[in-house]
Amino acid sequence: MRHIVKNIAVVISLTGLLSACVGDSSDGEAESSVAESFDFVGMMANYADNLIVPRYTAFTQQAQAAAGEIMSYCNAIGSVSEAEQRASAQMQWRVMMNTWQQAEIFIVGPAAENGNAGRNAIYSFASTSPPNTCAVDQSVVLAQANSFDISGRSFNSRGLDALEYLLFNDNLNHTCPVQIVETQNWNSLSETVRKQQRCDYAQAVAEDLRVAGQNLVDSWSITGGNYRTRFVNPSNAEESLNALSDALFYIEEETKDLKLGLPTGIQAGCSRVACPEATESPFSETTLDNIRENLLGFRDALMGAEGLGFDDIIIRSGFPQVVENFNTNIDASLALIANTEESLLDQSQALLASGNRTQCNNSAANPENDQTIPICSLQGLVKRITDSLRIDFVTIVDIDLPDRSQSDND
Repeated sequence: MRHIVKNIAVVISLTGLLSACVGDSSDGEAESSVAESFDFVGMMANYADNLIVPRYTAFTQQAQAAAGEIMSYCNAIGSVSEAEQRASAQMQWRVMMNTWQQAEIFIVGPAAENGNAGRNAIYSFASTSPPNTCAVDQSVVLAQANSFDISGRSFNSRGLDALEYLLFNDNLNHTCPVQIVETQNWNSLSETVRKQQRCDYAQAVAEDLRVAGQNLVDSWSITGGNYRTRFVNPSNAEESLNALSDALFYIEEETKDLKLGLPTGIQAGCSRVACPEATESPFSETTLDNIRENLLGFRDALMGAEGLGFDDIIIRSGFPQVVENFNTNIDASLALIANTEESLLDQSQALLASGNRTQCNNSAANPENDQTIPICSLQGLVKRITDSLRIDFVTIVDIDLPDRSQSDND
């Protein structure tokens, strides 16, 4: 990996972008020329109008559809159509999850405020309050009371994580310690009653997800919180650019390190050959789908989709090969996922059972030619993307690494 010298004249810095607007040519002719021709406000508007808000809008609509599918499933419990209706509800969850996994790359503004509260209300994986199945079990029981208010429950008992557990887990027994009062009589209930109560709470979770999605839509709307105006305002250019660039590092911290690094044992946080218990989406076993959507969202966030994006800054700075490298490694990662049939959870469990890390290490180090363990090869490919992000991207766009990405542990 080459290291691009930071003080080269053609590097576009945010300072250059802004100073060009007021005619300051002290940064050099090449930089000023590029800066003067770059529509920075248009780039921010593209992200807001075509990348961020549309995903929130789609997710909100999908959550509303999910509530309807779950209601149909609840009504079918005990009938011949129960399995079919449950499968339809599960499919709608997958649709929502795919949309949100792309939106995860755009955690800026209202979704990031108050410790990512807006985001965590929808998905609490990798948060300070991670998913907790016992908390969900408690909420299932408490939701039977007319006074129950889901908004008062912690994020680790709500959101897409909780809905996955409720819709995909076939084990109807609770997961709480014996001293938890709410669930002490749960296992003695009939199978039908337990299915019904879990389904009732699933409806409440789906509606809560719709509300959380709508809150994000409203926060950007001109008739609501109007965050869009702040986001595209030239006086907030540095804040908006830094927020977007920081958000891109989800692909490193969450996708590479947590979703791949921990289950494969590559990340330092796993002290064994592998840690399958760290697998994201263990009940649906859709982690590879999640990573695919992360990569698609990352590509849009980097390239601006069909509009202005970071790739335009990089290309106009004279480094089109950096954009090509990103696309090459993203395509390779997506192809590997498409050709992998075994779930990440199953591969992690098999790796742990083998007791040997050598094959995983080889697959990660040489991901194109050694795909003996696909999830290890995928980690190696995604690491190439994040290496380019940490070095080439940071240098050319002239931004700092996010605080959480100051070190790399693998």
